[in-house]
Amino acid sequence: MSSYTLAHICGAPYTGGRIRFSPDGGCILAPVGNRVTVYDLQTSKSTTFSSQTRSDIAIVSYHPTLPLAILIDVNGYGYILNLLRDRILHRLQFKSSSTVPTEKKQASHLPQNESQRLVFDAAFSPDANFFAVAIGSKLCVGYTDHALNTLQIWRAPNERIGWRMTLHRELVGHMDTITCLDWSTDSRFLITASNDLTVRLWSVDPIDGFVPCAFVDHRRPVKTAFFSKDMRRICAISKEGVIIVWKVTDEADSKGNAAKHLGRNKKKAEKVTAEKHADESGADADIATALWVKETQSYCNQASNTVVSRVAVNKNTNLIVIGFTGGLFGLYKFPSFDAIYTLRIGNELPVVDSVDISTDGDWLGLACSETGTLVVWEWKSETFVMKQQGHRSGIRCVAFSTGGSDAINIGGVVDKEMKGDVDQNYSGNKLGLGTRYLVATGGFDGKVKLWDSNSGVCFVTFEEHSASVEAICFTPQANAIITASLDGTVRAFDMLRYRNFRTLTASRVQFISVACDSSGSIVCAGSKGETNSVFIWSLQTGKLLDELHGHSAAVSSVAFHPNIAYSGFLVSASWDKFINVWNIYGRTDKGGATEPILNPSSIVAIAFDPRDNNLLAAAVLCGRIIFWDLDNSEVCFSSTKSTSAQQIGTIDGIRDLQTGRYHGEFYAANNSRGVKGQQEDLQAGLNRNQHFNSISYVSSGRMLVAGSRNSAHICVYNTETYSLLYTLTLTKNRSFAGILRELNSRYMTEYGHSIQEYDLSDEDEPVEGAAERRRIQAHQSLPGVQSSELMKHSKRFHVWQVSCSPDGRQFAAATSHGLYVYSMDAFIKTPNYAKEVLKSLGTFQPQLLTKNVTTGNVLAALEQKEYAKAFILALALNDFNTLLRCYENVPISAIGQVVASIDKEFVCVLLNFIRAVINPDSPNGTIHLNWHLLWLEEIFAIHMHTIGGVDSGNTWQGLSPCGKIDIRTMLLLLLRQLRQTKANVSGVLCSNAHTVEYIKRLAQNSWE
Repeated sequence: MSSYTLAHICGAPYTGGRIRFSPDGGCILAPVGNRVTVYDLQTSKSTTFSSQTRSDIAIVSYHPTLPLAILIDVNGYGYILNLLRDRILHRLQFKSSSTVPTEKKQASHLPQNESQRLVFDAAFSPDANFFAVAIGSKLCVGYTDHALNTLQIWRAPNERIGWRMTLHRELVGHMDTITCLDWSTDSRFLITASNDLTVRLWSVDPIDGFVPCAFVDHRRPVKTAFFSKDMRRICAISKEGVIIVWKVTDEADSKGNAAKHLGRNKKKAEKVTAEKHADESGADADIATALWVKETQSYCNQASNTVVSRVAVNKNTNLIVIGFTGGLFGLYKFPSFDAIYTLRIGNELPVVDSVDISTDGDWLGLACSETGTLVVWEWKSETFVMKQQGHRSGIRCVAFSTGGSDAINIGGVVDKEMKGDVDQNYSGNKLGLGTRYLVATGGFDGKVKLWDSNSGVCFVTFEEHSASVEAICFTPQANAIITASLDGTVRAFDMLRYRNFRTLTASRVQFISVACDSSGSIVCAGSKGETNSVFIWSLQTGKLLDELHGHSAAVSSVAFHPNIAYSGFLVSASWDKFINVWNIYGRTDKGGATEPILNPSSIVAIAFDPRDNNLLAAAVLCGRIIFWDLDNSEVCFSSTKSTSAQQIGTIDGIRDLQTGRYHGEFYAANNSRGVKGQQEDLQAGLNRNQHFNSISYVSSGRMLVAGSRNSAHICVYNTETYSLLYTLTLTKNRSFAGILRELNSRYMTEYGHSIQEYDLSDEDEPVEGAAERRRIQAHQSLPGVQSSELMKHSKRFHVWQVSCSPDGRQFAAATSHGLYVYSMDAFIKTPNYAKEVLKSLGTFQPQLLTKNVTTGNVLAALEQKEYAKAFILALALNDFNTLLRCYENVPISAIGQVVASIDKEFVCVLLNFIRAVINPDSPNGTIHLNWHLLWLEEIFAIHMHTIGGVDSGNTWQGLSPCGKIDIRTMLLLLLRQLRQTKANVSGVLCSNAHTVEYIKRLAQNSWE
């Protein structure tokens, strides 16, 4: 079972659908494909739920009182998501009940996504008892179109009925798509807007005397309609920006301009209204029987050639946010509709696809799917609360920073110079900036972005490259980023000043791979083009030092030897099937001669084993991963005997790729047509045209992570047995082509083409202008382009590169639709109430079970103040809550005695427990920093010989979700948490030092 869980999807903050603020306004939920990302606006952190829907999410609806959300995808499937546990409680499909005969329904020959019923809006009632869904569809039967536009009212899910939903009522009346719905304050009425130019008023339950009515004053499709908070007005905004407000009035004031009643004649309506007025004796008429009259008509006065795309309303503050197709958005006051301001936020929002406003009305949420931009704007101060934008056309390469672990020597003596630099760097950064694990990504748009892997937030973007960034790496000191691009440049970016301080070039070549040596002063890059050479520069001077010839095809990958004893040895791999080993410091003595290593196919990626055992893994084009032992290599060890590198193992991963079938392919991905002897052939049914295009070692060297370009699966292999440990599926989103291995053949035309390749829809999309943008992109597309704005199929999922973190706790996959970050320490960083529910590690891994190791004996020993006995039993039981209770109840004077009585087998368990509770941001963390430091001081003082005597290759059983944990990795995690806490405290102290000194002086003066 996999130890990694999804933590973040970076590089794709928004992909379409509705964004929603949480009821408290502290978080915002944004759809990312078929998942939901939660951005905590108070702590600037984000997390992505691992729960998936079938297709792209279109609507996110937050429960008013419970930590639940209902997700609805583009195909009309609904999912009830528990936001605390990240679990889907119930699934259902929203579809309208129609009188169309079954045989006529089966006569449709359109693919499923064309005849599927779509949900255009949904919302909970204010009392949280009902859930309304606006369903619109167009079912084509023969030559007749049957418009089925339905408003469904469901009973909201609750614990009593097992979190299921039951249909309460179904209303039909609109002749075109229902674009919006809104609830009244008392949850008795609903109002809907439609493309049929009408606004209609409905009741949740049948009411005596209530006559459903339609408001027909608009001349263009209506984008939204809503009640006022006092329910005395109804406002509707059309596509062209016309705002009409109706108010409740009596019959005498209607002047013939009242809304039209439906289903009953006018005389009956007048009779009901008159009786109601007589019963109320002059009081205000109830909206169930009252007449509505147009009060005012206003205009948005937007720019020319722009229309209204999205509208959000805050009834508590009477604010309306209107987004337009030109990237503008306006803030208006209701009911006067005075424009507070109209603004455009840069070029990141060419069109506003979704808007929302927080509960207090201070923050505005804006999103654009075309650029992948998500913005939270504070309109009073006109400042950004959050601004995230992803890579356009996907992420090409990724690299983890090495400064968090490898820059510090654990178990050794850190010299004063390094210690001073580290302290200065980390204390100088605000709130622990330097302690973060950084991830650098390069995209097909030429941008380089820096991400915090713990928070999932981008904080720096470089835009110097003019073409796709093909490779990226950090210097060993983690003070610079080196990138290689197809624009013919290799650039170095400073991590302190965030600027491009060096540009390395060579004539008439494009660079597709890059590496930096252990000293950080030598940079090499592999090229493709006329020479297919490896270029070497000095990073300090920017001078081209050498050009290595020896390959006849593009140099797909380069890597320096990780062992510092062989820091000058460079390995290059090429599409010409050869691996060359170079000694760049000793080429003059050896005449530059190298002995190439021949592989069975073209090489697409290489990776060194981090255990300094001179093992090299190479992914080749035939779907294999070959392991080479370079101990016998002449160049590496300068032996007098001329020998070649030895192949010690092979992974045949072609069976593990599990690629899907695209719509344009003639056969399924597991096709075995035309193969004889299918019953005996174990390789039958395999797609032999697949391969791993990226590999990366975990820091321990015992696992290898591999990714394939055309597969949504990440394979993790054991490097000792060369076997598959587990497979991680990045996405199951059916909106992407190539996810399913078998497609329904009834959607194939007589010429063998899939009908899903064509745009057959002539209706407007739920997002204004989406169909036009899609057709423009299809017109500008070029054949053969698969990774830029000119590609024809943008809904294909590709995995371009994988990279592991230095501590092995995380790995990232650069894909065409974002950066998928998996972690062993992932937890839900949703609103604060989630921390109370998740106050457990979720695992029970006892170290020693006997009849005496029970929770009752632990608590009994604790009550009798036998702290050593209680703590040892708690460590043996290894239950988090029990161990935490003993840990916090041991007196300070007894800490040394308790630690001294602990057996060495339980030391790692205790260290791993402290690692889990030392992080206050974690659901398992506590704020008792001094208490943790006292325990750590006693542990290292008493058991340092035990910790120092453990080989780094050995493992101890711990409390972590991964079971066994490397002692080196655990100490690195402890160090990272301590340094992050120190940086946070130092940042707060430095910013308030003068204030504290001032208060101290005031206190001294008052005493005097």
